[in-house]
Amino acid sequence: MSGTSGEISHQESTKIVDLIKDSQVKLMDNADSGNSNVDENTINAKQVEDNKLDFIIRKNAHGFMYMILAFLVSSAFFAFNKRGKDAIVYILFICLFYAVTDEFHQSFVPGRGSLVSDVLVDFAGALIGLTFFYIIYYKLIRRKYVFTRTKEYK
Repeated sequence: MSGTSGEISHQESTKIVDLIKDSQVKLMDNADSGNSNVDENTINAKQVEDNKLDFIIRKNAHGFMYMILAFLVSSAFFAFNKRGKDAIVYILFICLFYAVTDEFHQSFVPGRGSLVSDVLVDFAGALIGLTFFYIIYYKLIRRKYVFTRTKEYK
């Protein structure tokens, strides 16, 4: 995804914005259907609103992808019995390193840019993913495993 040009990336996120706008129009009442007064300020306001929505979608996509990355990296560490504070540091370092190198890579892709804010959003997504993994592991999986093991010894 980071290798796609800026134009293609924009088209992909615009599809999502259009989908949201279409569903919003379907849900709204036709109260304004008789109002045909559309001036330049209304058009500009709608463009600003669309740009904000596009920005929010892009940042959330960044965070979500890194949330998944942190979850998968955490799973790999736990599969090899690497747990604790050291594992957390390594997991976050891997996610941060990937975010930095991804942004560096994007600086060479036509129409794309490298932003520190994207690295911060990516890292925040990784923190959320790591938190979800630890909650799921220690609240559900480990509890189930401990319950099963204690049952075997009785």
